[in-house]
Amino acid sequence: MRQDTGVWIMDSAAQNQAAISRNFRAVIPPVTPDLVYYYDGTWEGWLCCVYESYMAREIPGDVLADGTGTKTAEENLFFSKVIKHDMEKSNRVCIGIADKIGHGFLRILQQVFCSCIPHKEEEMLLFTHKGFRYGMGILNMRQDTVVKNVLKGLHELGREIDKWYGFVRFSDVKGILVAVIGAKNNVLPFIASHFCDRYRNEKFMIFDKNHNMALLYRRGERAIVPVEEFTLPNLSEDEKQYRVLWKSYYDAIEIKPRHNETCRRTHMPKRYWDFLTEMTERDNCVLK
Repeated sequence: MRQDTGVWIMDSAAQNQAAISRNFRAVIPPVTPDLVYYYDGTWEGWLCCVYESYMAREIPGDVLADGTGTKTAEENLFFSKVIKHDMEKSNRVCIGIADKIGHGFLRILQQVFCSCIPHKEEEMLLFTHKGFRYGMGILNMRQDTVVKNVLKGLHELGREIDKWYGFVRFSDVKGILVAVIGAKNNVLPFIASHFCDRYRNEKFMIFDKNHNMALLYRRGERAIVPVEEFTLPNLSEDEKQYRVLWKSYYDAIEIKPRHNETCRRTHMPKRYWDFLTEMTERDNCVLK
């Protein structure tokens, strides 16, 4: 994993020191399997779920964003809670985690929230309860199922960030560079700095079709905004010719007798191919 992916894990010496200095022994309430929290799907909304869990001294069996899961809040009326978005509560939780466990723990939660591991909200809630009890020393408990799942989320997020550093392909659309990606994890917040620094004098957009989000940049300004739908416009003849030239270059530099399809799929997984100019057909070099 590259060192600049933005995924942060504390070294063992720092973890041990944190565990010694922050041994809170907070009581972890039992999990109530039939209880479900529903929230708005935002980071702040999830922090409100943490607030409710501590105030009610309970841990739900699952935490779901609106519209997910097999049961709706109405179908599960007597065993569910709809957690409302409240900035005051979310700020209190955010400050509490940073002060009592550490800023590093808060960064880990933010990164796992952007991952695609199953039931991440529930895993993060359990991880937070254990963090208040054991401090940063919780990261040393590698046999704990919750800790393993959280670290797996960090690993998968970091690995995908590293791939998209190299697999983003831009097209020139009327003087604006446009790229389409299809990330499993929400990687845009983590790759933004890399591309804004690399193309600091350009105007560009990176659209993540799986999360319906887009990174917009022009010199000195950048924003990640929701985009319901985006279709790459018709390309100019010059852009089509550049694509053909790039595909020809890619084909020409290969050493044919040493072609290794297994090795190529290891370093360039097939799920990325639809977004790579060099992997599209020569006569139809338009991203899907």
